[in-house]
Amino acid sequence: MNEKLSSQERILAEAKALSENHQDGMSNKKLASLLGTSETNICRDMSIFEKFGFVSRNGKGRWRLSEKFGGIAGQIMKSYQKARLTLSEEEARYASVMQ
Repeated sequence: MNEKLSSQERILAEAKALSENHQDGMSNKKLASLLGTSETNICRDMSIFEKFGFVSRNGKGRWRLSEKFGGIAGQIMKSYQKARLTLSEEEARYASVMQ
């Protein structure tokens, strides 16, 4: 990356980079190099991710996104399923009154 990222932008860029390198994981040094920031910043950011349970270390000690982070997508899907069910129920009630 050529432009300097704010800390908020950097956190999102780190999540994206970690998602793209999940199998091998990423070291602080590799993340810092990729994002054009210091290893100190990466260390601080990974500490925040870790506090929320969103990262873990693989067998080689490299960072990767955790199952908890991946579970966010599952929660979104459940929300869509619930919305579809609610809409179907409302549609059925409406249709029964129309008959």
